[in-house]
Amino acid sequence: MIDIPLGLRNTLESGNCVLFIGAGVGGHLTDPVGRSAPDGGTLARELGDHFGIDVGDAPDLMKISKLVEIRKGRQALELFLKKRLANLEPDEKLRTLLTRRWRAIFTTNYDNSIKRGFELSESPQQNPIIITSTSEIVDYDARFQVPIYYLHGALFGEEITNIVITDDDYSTFRESRKMLFELLKKEFITCPILYVGYSNRDPNWKIVLSEITSEFYPSPLPKSFRIDPYADGHDIEIMSAKNIDTVNATIADFSDTIAAELPIDAGISDRLAKLKVNISADFLDAFEQNPAPVVRLLSSWEYVNDANFAGAPNVHNFLRGDRPNWGLIGKNDVFVRDIEEDVYNDVIDFATMENVRPFQSVILGSAGYGVTTLLMTIAASIIKEKAGAVLFLKPGRQLLEGDVDFALSVIKGNVYFIIDNAADNHHNLAVMIQKLRDEKKTCYFLVGDRINEWRQVQGKVSFKEFVFEPLTDPEIYRLLDYLAKHNELNTLEGLTKELQFTAIKNVHGKELLIAMREATENKSFDAILEDEFWGIGDAFSRTMYLYVCFFYQHGAFVRASLLADLLGVDESELYARTKSSTEGVVLFDCLNESTGMYGARTRHRTIANIVWDRCGDATEKEGIIYKALDAINLTYKADKDAFEYFTKSDYIVDSIRTLEGKTKFFEVACRKDPVNPYVRQHYSRMLVRENRHELALSQIDEALKLNQRLRALYHTRGIVLMHMAHFAESSDIGRRRMAQSESMFRKCLSMYPRDDYSYQGLAQLYIGWAKKRPETPEEVAEYVGKAEGVINEGLRVVRVRDALYIESSNIQQLIGDEPSYLRALENAVRVNDASVIARYLLGRAYRKAGRYNDATTVLEYIIKNFIDEFRCFIEYGLCLIYKKQSYTSAIAVMSLSTLYGFSDPRYLATLGGMYFLNQQFEEATRIFSETGRRNFTANELNAIQFIPPDPTDISQELRFTGSCIKTKPGYSLVETPGYPPFLLPGSKYDGMVIHEGVKMSFVPAFTARGNIAHRPLPT
Repeated sequence: MIDIPLGLRNTLESGNCVLFIGAGVGGHLTDPVGRSAPDGGTLARELGDHFGIDVGDAPDLMKISKLVEIRKGRQALELFLKKRLANLEPDEKLRTLLTRRWRAIFTTNYDNSIKRGFELSESPQQNPIIITSTSEIVDYDARFQVPIYYLHGALFGEEITNIVITDDDYSTFRESRKMLFELLKKEFITCPILYVGYSNRDPNWKIVLSEITSEFYPSPLPKSFRIDPYADGHDIEIMSAKNIDTVNATIADFSDTIAAELPIDAGISDRLAKLKVNISADFLDAFEQNPAPVVRLLSSWEYVNDANFAGAPNVHNFLRGDRPNWGLIGKNDVFVRDIEEDVYNDVIDFATMENVRPFQSVILGSAGYGVTTLLMTIAASIIKEKAGAVLFLKPGRQLLEGDVDFALSVIKGNVYFIIDNAADNHHNLAVMIQKLRDEKKTCYFLVGDRINEWRQVQGKVSFKEFVFEPLTDPEIYRLLDYLAKHNELNTLEGLTKELQFTAIKNVHGKELLIAMREATENKSFDAILEDEFWGIGDAFSRTMYLYVCFFYQHGAFVRASLLADLLGVDESELYARTKSSTEGVVLFDCLNESTGMYGARTRHRTIANIVWDRCGDATEKEGIIYKALDAINLTYKADKDAFEYFTKSDYIVDSIRTLEGKTKFFEVACRKDPVNPYVRQHYSRMLVRENRHELALSQIDEALKLNQRLRALYHTRGIVLMHMAHFAESSDIGRRRMAQSESMFRKCLSMYPRDDYSYQGLAQLYIGWAKKRPETPEEVAEYVGKAEGVINEGLRVVRVRDALYIESSNIQQLIGDEPSYLRALENAVRVNDASVIARYLLGRAYRKAGRYNDATTVLEYIIKNFIDEFRCFIEYGLCLIYKKQSYTSAIAVMSLSTLYGFSDPRYLATLGGMYFLNQQFEEATRIFSETGRRNFTANELNAIQFIPPDPTDISQELRFTGSCIKTKPGYSLVETPGYPPFLLPGSKYDGMVIHEGVKMSFVPAFTARGNIAHRPLPT
């Protein structure tokens, strides 16, 4: 037994100690053939022997590794290291060390032995969380988990290793390592450090000690200890002067002593008892059996069944943009939107079905439209109806597969998972849903997000969509009643109800939040927020507010400690100086209960965006951008999320006024995360916007060197090459660049055939080239035909078609604007009589010009020979109607192309409308019901696609007369003799109030969903 210093003994008993592990523990690690883990010198010799390199008398691992990398490549170097260090297992002595509770473990080793030590323990006190400078950062629960920081990278468990082993690696990852040491200083400054496996001759020890000393300077190092059986008196004295006491013993002796003299965390029962107090009764049995997953689940998810619905409602802050609290939801004191009933019916229907798969729906809307409020309202309704258990993901938390699996294993009955800002978790969500499908497990995922952010990340898993529209008339009246109830009408107070309605109506196309404030305060929302900003009394608090807005405009929390650093104060001073001046303006949410980490936000992202845009001068804001980016520490998940938002935000990057400034931004970002290909990708995109195409190409090529499997990188390379083709002065060079661009987009499609962005990119490539060559109509026609062919190809397979429709309209405009193009199309058909795309383009152009006979003549060849070209059948059918032929004839033609036609909303609307007008209502219903089997977006479902002509005068629209038979929130039903009721969106149209019994005329129009009454007029 050995004497353990009292300070070390106390810190080991409390678990408040950081463990540092070096290569000197190799004698306690063995692989399956009985070899010990090599130290640096031994590993250098083995590398030299294997690759035929003379290492000399004093082998240098960094130097030999670099030579191997130069001669054989990086992959060969890492494969050798993986093979040599694979399957190392710690002996009993080292495992004893790992069974203690640690605040964190840092290591300069590459192997997996530390994690393996936890796995071999029968009852580990903590679960290890592996973190490297390039790994995906996740929050950890310090009560049950211990982070293991691999300072030099890990060879195992990482898709891309990027270990630090050569001199160049030390330079590349200097910033990443600095962030890890900064975390050591910030998070563990009060924790003593215990170093094991380091000798004074170990170069890693010298580097680690130098970096730690530098990070803590000018403060002294925290009290630390080092186990070293070979330290002499001089070493001990030198280390003592650096506040590091030496324990002159072997790891084995030290391990035996602590096993005999220090009981394993005698306070564990007390800690569990304290945690148990806050555990829901529904999870107590699971907590008794295994507390860690219960605490982890309830740290990330709010168990809404136990929410405080009786608490005081936060009406004042809610009306100014903050999230409602459960007290407000419990009193049902929120503004009701029309789609609430539809969402409610869908989630309640799930409770009554026999399910063996997950269900998923998404609520989409612009910022400030009430997505969060509706999610919370539906959660409360589920509980009120006793339809199941509801888990609501807390703001800033990550969706983890283990949480969902555990919840489904312990909760009996229906489980609803509700996630706001779901785009942040889209990848994990898609993986989780697919896994549950494979396992035939059931639950309901109800998620919400801004519609534009969701569209950008939609994956292969389809969601049923509920989309917020601008305020309907009934919603406006309910909003007015709600504001009046809470005495928030303000300047609207003295107006009549109709004038109040008009005031809201005038701004109702804007975000709901903005509409409320502008209408009730009689000035622009920008001005309201500017007044609020300048109403903050001191410059320090205003600067803090700007920092918070910079982060939160993209939904990113700024850690309180980071905010304090940015402002040059400590955290306690930050709160003291800003508490009163920013109350209700800057809010702090807990991001991690176990570590006490808080993050700052504004009441709403829209508010953050406007304040950032309108307040503060450009120079000050550029300084904030640079300072924030430089201070971000990517070892924190909150910072990592913010970093990703900043680097991919064109808005932030383009707000920097000079190319030099934008370049500086991305150079800092590249140093922060040197192996992140997306940073290089967005660097390249910035350079494209600045018309620096050659530089853009070099950056996207660097990104591809980092990861050649990312489809998005090839798409960006295609965009860069497309711009180079369009801007090239030489036609020959332009054509070469165009071919290269085309190959990039085609590569993307080979990786994912439903990539709508790549089809759009190809169409833009061809359309841009057609515009570049106006002097050669034949070439224009050729490339317009190519573009339309790509669009035609894409419409058959992609899920989101909006972008392709836009490009098709661009083609239509191009042809319509230039008669020479029309002549070129006519010539293209003459030259190549079998050209499907040229015939389609020409037929559509003829139809729009009213040349219906010419159109049917051109399209007839396709109708007879290519029944899958459904867009041609639409044009042909429309021509027959405009030629005053029967709907029966048009239906007969269109019905030939249902194979691909049923996948297109315009086809369904047109064919269903023709059946309807032909009074074949059952067939029309069958056609419209096809939408339920398709993954159409809300825009595709609701867009009017077919308005029939008046058969007596085809230059006029058909108009029916009828009367309203029912009015409901958001829509009315209009009856006309001989037809089923028509849906009329809204209950007011151009001053005409729709109520039961009112008579009107209207235009029958058709969407993919069915028939609607369009443009009603009183009669």
